[in-house]
Amino acid sequence: MIENWITSIGLDVGTSTTKFIVSRLLIENRGNSFTLPTCQIMDRSVIYASQIYKTPLINEYEIDINHLSDILSFEYKQAGLMFENVQAGAVIITGETAQKQNAQTIINYLAERAGDFVVATAGADLEGILAGKGSGAKKRSEETEGVVANIDIGGGTANAALFQNGKAIRTLTFHVGGRLIRLTERGEIEYISHFIRPWLQSNHFDFQVGHTVSFELLKEVCLYMSKSMLSYFMGGPNTSAEKLLFSSISSPLPQLKQIIFSGNIGKMIHEKEPASLKEVAKFGDIGPMLAYTLNLILKDSSLLVKLAKETSRATVIGAGMQNTELSGATIFVNEQLLPLKNIPILNVSIDSKKWEPKVFKVEVEKVMNQAKQLFVETKDPPFALGLSGLEYCSYKMLQSIAADICTPFRKYFPYSNCMVVICENDMAKALGQALKIYSPEGMQIMSIDQVDFTYGDYIDLGLPAAGEAISITVKTLAFG
Repeated sequence: MIENWITSIGLDVGTSTTKFIVSRLLIENRGNSFTLPTCQIMDRSVIYASQIYKTPLINEYEIDINHLSDILSFEYKQAGLMFENVQAGAVIITGETAQKQNAQTIINYLAERAGDFVVATAGADLEGILAGKGSGAKKRSEETEGVVANIDIGGGTANAALFQNGKAIRTLTFHVGGRLIRLTERGEIEYISHFIRPWLQSNHFDFQVGHTVSFELLKEVCLYMSKSMLSYFMGGPNTSAEKLLFSSISSPLPQLKQIIFSGNIGKMIHEKEPASLKEVAKFGDIGPMLAYTLNLILKDSSLLVKLAKETSRATVIGAGMQNTELSGATIFVNEQLLPLKNIPILNVSIDSKKWEPKVFKVEVEKVMNQAKQLFVETKDPPFALGLSGLEYCSYKMLQSIAADICTPFRKYFPYSNCMVVICENDMAKALGQALKIYSPEGMQIMSIDQVDFTYGDYIDLGLPAAGEAISITVKTLAFG
């Protein structure tokens, strides 16, 4: 058994705060002469956490890229870390900050300067899942019968992720957060997010920038906002709750067994009631009152509220410590092409017990045609082909699968020099060798296995972590 430690970082640029962590992941490479080698992450620990910074903005529309770069450089030095020492992790821009005009530019800029393998992404669904991992909700769902929800509430959004048996089964996002209304200690409103104006109007709250509001009115607004969001989880009047949703939901949520709160608001949820406007606005926003009213409503509900393992740093810990997994230990890759980031996955399901070569050939053709319509042809690789449900594969089946993948790939992506195929079960090396035979000369094949994925996921292929295994990140960006 061989043990190996790798270093992972997390950087979360949120609506109100920015956080950075460094973690260490312990990888064990197991195997003997009678079994195939396998790699597992056996331990994860945070070894450095930065102070919590106020997210630097130039104005209401732009992030201060130079200030962010200085923060990152300073924290690398504080942690005693070099860029080349980083093998995994994530840079994410979250909440309202993700809506800034230069958000995507910032993501790319920071990713290039954060290390050799860093996920660069934004998205409320992914953010909610990462927070649920960092808060302990995912782990708790593995130990509890039923559904465990985590609601991560920050400055601009509340990202909810529902877990069952360790799997994220639903996500939804609300425009609920402490920084959506900003005010002075005298109650003068300095900012109102345009995302909540329709909700305010529907509930007959006449809030305008420059107006002065009372303590009682702010409490009423926060109570209504809390009721609106929690109505999706506990029923009752929704007070125009649909106007707070980031996007509509197509079906009712399952009944919850437990609920956990994280984020900056989650950290304050059990604090005492603010006694004055000055205490409400101690951070220049409605955060303390929003946290108090959430707790007030929860006390009168039947929901079982559990303490989060981590609150304000839940998302960055989920990103830097919990999002990395490992591929199988017998794979077929060209290490010189690594890392490869943000590869969309399209799936073909195979029933190996009722193997029908003609059916598989038709399904692969459909997926390749779909990929041609969805993705940029010049991106190399354009997408990853996922093979799910394949439990047994004979030599004859393997050759048939390889041939039926390579032929349409050449047809639809004639200029691509790299093909990525991912499998759930242990067959990547043999499949990669077969794909190499049927592919044109010069085509690079990346075949990995032991990956748990669903249709619509994205995957990052990282650097070798132990033996042949590479670090991977599967990013579920949306749920139906």
